[in-house]
Amino acid sequence: MTDAVEGKSNVDLMRLFVGQVQQRGRLELIDSLVHPDFRNHTVEPGQPADRDGVRATMAAMHAAFTGLSVEILHCVGDGDLVATHKTFRGRHTGPWFGVPPSGNQVEFRVMDVARYRDGQMAEHWAIADALTLLRQAGALP
Repeated sequence: MTDAVEGKSNVDLMRLFVGQVQQRGRLELIDSLVHPDFRNHTVEPGQPADRDGVRATMAAMHAAFTGLSVEILHCVGDGDLVATHKTFRGRHTGPWFGVPPSGNQVEFRVMDVARYRDGQMAEHWAIADALTLLRQAGALP
């Protein structure tokens, strides 16, 4: 995978992460795309904020949402920062952060910013539309 990321822009690396890791669930690519000293500044309580946390979150997401697709609506880079605005879609067939599977089709938006260092994602901040997701999953009226 090193050859596939070498020479790519930070925007290209983010698009690769979204397409291969977030959408396709290729967790084996995390070590080459996410920096060993990675820090997620917006984790949920009790979640690891490091690279292992990325792996755990992606594994949980793919266990919770069948047929997961991620559409990038906007992806903009400025120096070492890349911002994305994405729509996640899938069927809620497994538990997600304590919400039991509903079988419902869900669609929710996420906006995030990542800082890249040495060709890898090194820091991350995100805002997710959790309210819409919880309503669609049947956890809220």
